[in-house]
Amino acid sequence: MPLSTATLRGKQKTKCVSPAVQGKIVRAKRRKLSPAKQAAYIAVTSAILICVQLALYAVPGVECVTVILLCASYAFGAKFGFFTGLTFSLLRCILFGFYPSVIALYCIYFPLFGLIFGLAGRLNGERLPTAFKIGVNVLLAVLCAGAFCAAGFDLIKISRIYKETVDGLLWALGGIFAAMLIVFDGLWIACRKSSGENALKLFFITAVAAACTVCFTLLDDVISPLVIGMTKGGALAYFYASFTAMLPQTICTVITVGFTFYPLTAALNRAVK
Repeated sequence: MPLSTATLRGKQKTKCVSPAVQGKIVRAKRRKLSPAKQAAYIAVTSAILICVQLALYAVPGVECVTVILLCASYAFGAKFGFFTGLTFSLLRCILFGFYPSVIALYCIYFPLFGLIFGLAGRLNGERLPTAFKIGVNVLLAVLCAGAFCAAGFDLIKISRIYKETVDGLLWALGGIFAAMLIVFDGLWIACRKSSGENALKLFFITAVAAACTVCFTLLDDVISPLVIGMTKGGALAYFYASFTAMLPQTICTVITVGFTFYPLTAALNRAVK
């Protein structure tokens, strides 16, 4: 049976909806979430985060908290991301203890992390602004140069027993950020179609997440020794212990975000509808 003219026009309008319009529709529906539903989503997401962290607690360098909080914040907005990060941090303190260094670290980092990627969610369906592309270039270049300079010029004064390991990790970390910078700029130059724009945006999100992972470790290396009152030797030992976990955590973040960002955000956006 032939379709009516009205039906054909309706199907044509549905097919002609651009990604930008789809992003605006998702954001409009996100704003319509009731406070009760937002509170329920925050509670469920926080519970998932703490369960994932407990499940992978014994595996050094492997964590999925970053990708889950990132995707949820991107899908549900900055307010959701901030309060989910704060709720998760407080819940973790309830389970593991209210240590001053942990409170300061988690209650600063994770709410800001959720806020950043919640704001990034406004890019859903939009083209990545040029300022953001330049910012990622600067960020990756600084991290790459910092890692290479620290390894090449022996900027980290540490025992000779650990020096080779730390230098190797620094060279590897700098190599990762250099590779990400080259790929990102290659996509930027070659980007002509919407599929290329999606890949560019994915690399943008992945690069920022990897940088946040590095900043978390460096922030921990500063806050914890200061709050606990460690000696210089104790602070260097703490730095080495946390630094050796930073490279596998960064690699884990790049892999998990790179492969699951779009599937997870798509599933979460359906929950908003």
